[in-house]
Amino acid sequence: MIRLSFIAVRGQSASGPFAGTLEFSGGLQIISADNAFGKSIAAKTVAWCLGVEPIFGIFSNDATCFPQAVLERLKLPDDSYTDVLSSECEIELIHDDGRRLRLCRAIKGDTDDVRVTEQTEGEVRQSTLIARRGTMQDKTGGLQHFLFEWLNWPRVEVSTFKGTASEVYLENLVPLLYIDQTEGWAEIQAQQIGRYGQLEIKEIAVEYLLGSIGAIKARVTQSQSAQRQSALRELARNIAERVTNMAERRDWNVDWTGGGSLEDIVKRWTRRNLSQALKLDANVDLSAQISDLSGRAELLRKALTTDGVDRHNNSAPAETSQRAIELKRRRHALNESLSTLRIQKEEADELIASLDHRIQSASDLLRLKVTGVGRLDHVECPTCHRDLDPMTFALTDQSAESISTHIEALKRDRDMMVSNARSIEAGLRTARASMLNLDTELREAERVLMSVTAAVGAEREQVARIVGDLSAIDRETDRARDDIAEIEELQGEIDSWVADAVAASGREIGSADLGGRRQAFLDALRKYLVELRHSEVRQSTESQLIFDEQYVPYLDNRRLRSLGSASDHSRLTTAYALALAATGTNDGGLHPGVVILDEPLQQNPDPGHRSRFVEFLSKQLARNAQFQTIIFTSLKEDEVEQLRKEGVKVQTPSGEKWLQLIPPPAESPKKIGVPEAPVSGNAQA
Repeated sequence: MIRLSFIAVRGQSASGPFAGTLEFSGGLQIISADNAFGKSIAAKTVAWCLGVEPIFGIFSNDATCFPQAVLERLKLPDDSYTDVLSSECEIELIHDDGRRLRLCRAIKGDTDDVRVTEQTEGEVRQSTLIARRGTMQDKTGGLQHFLFEWLNWPRVEVSTFKGTASEVYLENLVPLLYIDQTEGWAEIQAQQIGRYGQLEIKEIAVEYLLGSIGAIKARVTQSQSAQRQSALRELARNIAERVTNMAERRDWNVDWTGGGSLEDIVKRWTRRNLSQALKLDANVDLSAQISDLSGRAELLRKALTTDGVDRHNNSAPAETSQRAIELKRRRHALNESLSTLRIQKEEADELIASLDHRIQSASDLLRLKVTGVGRLDHVECPTCHRDLDPMTFALTDQSAESISTHIEALKRDRDMMVSNARSIEAGLRTARASMLNLDTELREAERVLMSVTAAVGAEREQVARIVGDLSAIDRETDRARDDIAEIEELQGEIDSWVADAVAASGREIGSADLGGRRQAFLDALRKYLVELRHSEVRQSTESQLIFDEQYVPYLDNRRLRSLGSASDHSRLTTAYALALAATGTNDGGLHPGVVILDEPLQQNPDPGHRSRFVEFLSKQLARNAQFQTIIFTSLKEDEVEQLRKEGVKVQTPSGEKWLQLIPPPAESPKKIGVPEAPVSGNAQA
């Protein structure tokens, strides 16, 4: 574990140097001062020096999370203002093993870097690290890479919504131990980073601080498996669509779908291959077709070379002409079918659009009828304002139930028409493919007819027909071989997909050491909520408090955040942060051991909330915690005295402002230097 030793802010103004310092010891301590004293400046200093300013919703290296007092103008004791020329802040962390770490970063100035001072067994080492850009990836100059090593924290890889790899960053963990005054109290992990696109990052952040690295790896593996399966399902739909398009281009009807779960698709695609599906569904056997074409070509070649032709057979012109005429007749009939299908498709689209408008109108009418908007209890003429009888317009009374029934009927009609439109579209694609194939046959038949017609004599006519048939057979054979090559390519993709799907489905999720830590966290949360006197969680009901899969607390199947009074929201956030620290600082946990609560009483300053919170701070659970708890708030004098009597460390800094001008030393007129922050210090009593 670590603890925060001091926070310091210093700088130069037009009126001279200014500074402010707060020193801390271990355990619970409270910084009590009036509003606008500068407590939030001190709290934000911790996040700024750690380089996690994105939790405030700002860009990297953007110091606008600080108020103007350290950026532009510093208020002086006489209520005048002086311009800030430069400013910086510094914190010191002390590890349990004695190592010390100082982090100093400019607020107004060069905010890209952080000056680091390490102190280990009397040795001091200074370096300058990059605050944000490449902060985790840069092994030599990245601040977060250095902090993870200094804290002995493991690097954990997580997935993103895009399917790429990311990591657990410091700004993912800080929202669970630093509750900011402005946004931190709105919800548990209200300032968690979402724009990085990390999957399940809120749950992963909790499990990381609990020390359940195995659970995180199992969660990430499961998430990656789910992403992989989703990508495989999308790829299966793409392959099935390509198979369907290939079959439709050739006027084949094959059942090859890519819908359903991975297991269902694997069963369908391994039960038969693509060639078997074509043979069974479309009666297409390309290998047999090529063998048949080769046999016919061999017979024609023999007729030309060895067998010869019948010199008295003059039927070649008539046969070739009849074949061309038959193909033209089929093409004409198919063209008429295409025209009919196009008309049907246009009418179906118009009818679907009409049904959409009718459904929208009926839905609007139902909404108006349910909300009572637009009811006419009194009707008058818009010009002469004479009262009119609604019965004059022959209006009928329609109940909300009848309109709902009408909407459901319209939706059923629309679903039926959409199904019909899809069938028509499939018929159009098949007809277009048939037309392309028929055009190819017709061109070949006309080419043969022209050759036969140009030949002189029955023998030459037969030779011309045989040559034309041989040429057509060769082209058809080439097309069949191309079809086989395309089918084999698709089958290769199908086989590869099946192998990937089997591997993704059979991936085992490793066991994780989580159950005990999760239960310990839940027990601690129950204890803190009871001690904080949450209005819904009492000793009689605490056993009903549970976590869902996202570590969101539920009570009696209802989200605890939605129960109780408004002041219970800050109690829940406080209890969650403290319970996680209490659990995460045990053996094996990775919680750093520091919790910072900025202005917990400002969220609901009613007297009951204040008294409950002050009472909690004086209890043994809060006072004897093994981790460091720093609370910035504003307490009354009697509350401060009460807590000090109970042994709670309460600091009440003097002055109206934390940042004050430093008077020049009386004995030296030389240039004033900016004082350094103390190496260590004890809390003020």
